Amino acid sequence: MVIALIIISVLEALAIVALILVILKKNASQTKITRQAGLIIKGKLNVEDIIVENSDNANALMASAFNSIKNNLLTFVESTKVNVVTLSDAIEVLYDSVEANAKGNEQIADGATNVAIKTAEQLELVKDNLTLIESNNKQIQDIDLAMKSIKDILDDTVKSSKSGIDNIEDFENDMLAMAADLNRINDILSKFNSEILRIGEVGKFIVEISDQLRLLAFNSSIEAARAGQAGKGFTVVADEMNVMSAKTRDGMQTINEILKEIINSSKMVNDSITNCENTYNRSKEAFNTVNSSFRVINESSLGIHDKINDITGLFDVMTDNTDKSRDLAETLYETAQSISENTHEIAAVSQEVAAESSKIGVNTEALNGMLSGIQNLLKQFNTAIVPTEKKSAKQVKILEMSMLDNDFWFGVRKGALYAQKELSDKNALIEYAPFVPNTIPLNDFLSETIQSCIDRQFDGIIFPGFLGSVGPAEKLFNAASSKGVKLMAYNCDCGKEVPRLSCLRPDSHEPGILAAKAAEKKLGGQGSVLMLTGDRTVEVNVERSEGFKMQLKGSKVGIAAELTIPDNADEVYRIAKAGLQSHPEAGVVFITNGFPLSAAKAIRDSGRVGKTSLVCFDHNQEIFSEIKAGVITAAIGQDAFGQGHDPIIWLYNNIVAGDKLDEYIPCRLSVVDRSNVDSLVEA
Repeated sequence: MVIALIIISVLEALAIVALILVILKKNASQTKITRQAGLIIKGKLNVEDIIVENSDNANALMASAFNSIKNNLLTFVESTKVNVVTLSDAIEVLYDSVEANAKGNEQIADGATNVAIKTAEQLELVKDNLTLIESNNKQIQDIDLAMKSIKDILDDTVKSSKSGIDNIEDFENDMLAMAADLNRINDILSKFNSEILRIGEVGKFIVEISDQLRLLAFNSSIEAARAGQAGKGFTVVADEMNVMSAKTRDGMQTINEILKEIINSSKMVNDSITNCENTYNRSKEAFNTVNSSFRVINESSLGIHDKINDITGLFDVMTDNTDKSRDLAETLYETAQSISENTHEIAAVSQEVAAESSKIGVNTEALNGMLSGIQNLLKQFNTAIVPTEKKSAKQVKILEMSMLDNDFWFGVRKGALYAQKELSDKNALIEYAPFVPNTIPLNDFLSETIQSCIDRQFDGIIFPGFLGSVGPAEKLFNAASSKGVKLMAYNCDCGKEVPRLSCLRPDSHEPGILAAKAAEKKLGGQGSVLMLTGDRTVEVNVERSEGFKMQLKGSKVGIAAELTIPDNADEVYRIAKAGLQSHPEAGVVFITNGFPLSAAKAIRDSGRVGKTSLVCFDHNQEIFSEIKAGVITAAIGQDAFGQGHDPIIWLYNNIVAGDKLDEYIPCRLSVVDRSNVDSLVEA
């Protein structure tokens, strides 16, 4: 059905083109239109738009109609190519899914039986688990009781150790009081010893007096003897004094002996007190140790007591969890019974699903056949270079690098993916390597990508020309070339230092010239333009700018200002808005790089819609919407799809069939403005 609709649409388009051709042949001035129409009838759609200058309204109308038909057919074919890639990938995924689903259903059917067996085993295990949980619960309860008993014992231990500490502290206080008393007794005895020593000194004095008395008595006896009868009384006195002296001496001897015994006893008492003091000091240290031990025991008992409380709390939680586990096990048992019953139903349903999967497989085959038909139909229209019929004996490996930060590059990506699909059955490995800004540094991307191609012995590398002068690219491209890797540039050319074979690109200044003509048309031949020129190290920006200025040279359309903009959407918006504020006289804004929608937003936000419009590059539905709204006056298309697709096919044909590559291969240009935007189909 889809193929029939496509064929009908194509036939209608061809009929219209043929009708236009018949009409145009009546007028010799319409040779250009006739020639282009003839190419389209032959299926060659990759032709330029017809621009009729100095013609009447009829010719302009026919040229516009021709361009619309050609562009619509071209858009339809290229979008269909993109859809072929998408649909083909989807079919492959669907086909794989169907096979996997069929195998999966078989496995499910087999597995369902196994599940039923295992579920029965699971039921037995659940029963056993319930028994173990009950036993475990009983053990936990016994342990809980034992822990509570230990807790009570520790409570008594804590109380006893606390009482022992109190008793030791009381005993220590008594010992301190006794030590104080012993110290006082020791002081008293020391004083007593001092007094006894003093008594000894007095005794010595008395003995000395006694000796003097005895000597005096002796002298008195001698004198009494000399005196005779007259000294007889002195003799009696002398005798008495001798007797007294003797008795005094004997008494003092006795006193001295007693004092010696007292001193010896006092010394013994003093030694005993000293020994008591030393013993007390040693006991004090021992009691301090015992006291510390009791305190440690008390603190440890308190810690154990707290831990036992914690453990008891945990056992309470465990007991609660065990109860919950038992409840869950009972629920699991019931669920397992339900699974066992439902497994048999699943096995039956799986068989039905397998039958349906078989039907899907048949429909997938039919869809794949329809896709082949679409691809065969597309081959009737040559929108671009086609692959050679030759097939390489060895695998041909080609890599295409691309930016991926705006709509143009997304179009390039679509073309590259279609080329990849076209060559999928020709022993070719086509890799697409996009650079997405703000992910990795560009220099790192270039180094890793090119070096990988060298290491894996690729046959060709395709790259946007402006990348040839970035960082390490020039050195790496030369290294690749020396290893036999063929290089091809596109979009714009690279420097001569890079040995590329060819460059696919628009005519150097033609895009800028077409943009200037669109600006002149919008301004009615006079006015001013605000130019937004991208990075001048990128050749395409320079060429577009130069072509634009070349076309305006000598005309009444002037350039209000030329501002440099980076490849950044936010900065393009900011600079464009500031430029419009500084140059309100500008009736057209011309932008050379790939962020036209940012410039369009600046026109809107500046309140310039209807007063200033944009001339830009690239085609997509958002740009077409802005053309319809009058914000963009014209958009120059440079065949983004072809720039992604054609270099791959050109280089493949060169490698496999030896097809010669021109130094420059032009790509198609087209202009969309208000006159033809409504007739374009959506890609």
